[in-house]
Amino acid sequence: MTIVALAAATIRIAAAPQLPEAADPKPSFEVASVKQNTSAAPQASLRIDPGGYLRATAAPVFWLIGGAYGDAKGALRPEQVVGAPSWLRSERYDIAAKVPDAYASGEASPFITMRPFIQSLLEERFYLRTHRESRELPIYALVRARNGRLGPGLSRSTVDCSKDETKCGFGGGAAGRIKVEALTSDLLMQLLANASGRIVIDRTGLEGPFAIDLEWSQDQSVSDRPSIFTAVQEQLGLKLESMREPVNVLVIDHVERPSPD
Repeated sequence: MTIVALAAATIRIAAAPQLPEAADPKPSFEVASVKQNTSAAPQASLRIDPGGYLRATAAPVFWLIGGAYGDAKGALRPEQVVGAPSWLRSERYDIAAKVPDAYASGEASPFITMRPFIQSLLEERFYLRTHRESRELPIYALVRARNGRLGPGLSRSTVDCSKDETKCGFGGGAAGRIKVEALTSDLLMQLLANASGRIVIDRTGLEGPFAIDLEWSQDQSVSDRPSIFTAVQEQLGLKLESMREPVNVLVIDHVERPSPD
């Protein structure tokens, strides 16, 4: 090879694109115990304690997947998790885990900060492998009713959540009732999705937070309260319109039952 040819080869090698650096691995729990719960009537619960402790009791794996792989607006809905074997819903597990001290806090951490740890647990102990894609699914769009007037149960909130967080959000209550002084649009969509059984997207053009008083029944045969669809229209002046749209889903490629501790 001539000196000129060698120089050209050297230049070509020097100009070759650099390989991307490997992404940082997800953080993992320092210790974790996973045991199947075989009690007759288990009550599912999940809590995060100060010090970075996660404690799940009788938790279906399907439930953990939906929470761990959700987005900033909340957990994935059931229809957004595709390809799950039946045991992910039926079998329950007790999980006790702790994050490394470097991630621990003296206060209970928000669930969203635990997501990467729970993802690692699912991938390491249940051998979970997934990918994301877009699929067209039936959804509801929340829109203004035709007359454009808001109903008696919906108004712009006057609460300053930065000064009084106790009046903001939804802490639960009686079934079929949402009564709050300040609720964000994202959280309202989640609550309406739970009540209607589908993803709900906001197309009202309204800006929250909202003061809301909404009451409905899931079964009109045993109650004189209206359905969620009638209640939204009569009490909020809004409407749930059925349509199909592309939705981001999590596809389960592989999952196994964990080995006993």
